[in-house]
Amino acid sequence: MIRSAFLAGICLSCPVVLPADPALCARANCAYDFQLASVSETKSYGLLMAAPRTGCGHVRFRVETAAHGFLGRTPPLAPGEVAVVRMGPGFAEGAHALTITAEGCSTAPSLVRRVTLDKPSPDHGVRSSGNGG
Repeated sequence: MIRSAFLAGICLSCPVVLPADPALCARANCAYDFQLASVSETKSYGLLMAAPRTGCGHVRFRVETAAHGFLGRTPPLAPGEVAVVRMGPGFAEGAHALTITAEGCSTAPSLVRRVTLDKPSPDHGVRSSGNGG
């Protein structure tokens, strides 16, 4: 009994050390840069982002730029979930530096893709034909 209490006391006095998760960001603010390539100021853009499959319970990604300020954020994403941040038109033709910041977890998005919103032409791909797998 005394031996068990002694061992429990030693275990409680030692700090618990967990191995670092390599997917977590090492930067203080977890900000990541993304270059948005705009082809026209009239086109409406968004960013498709996915949360990592491991390392975070829920995370939101915030999108900002020096020229436009706050552009939007994703809803809270569970591991592996995907969302689009709708940024709208107003990006002159050329490259634009965006900053993506994680809120609620120190991680980077596992996927970031530019999407064009409000297209005037229909999607003639597999999804629109109903033959998607």
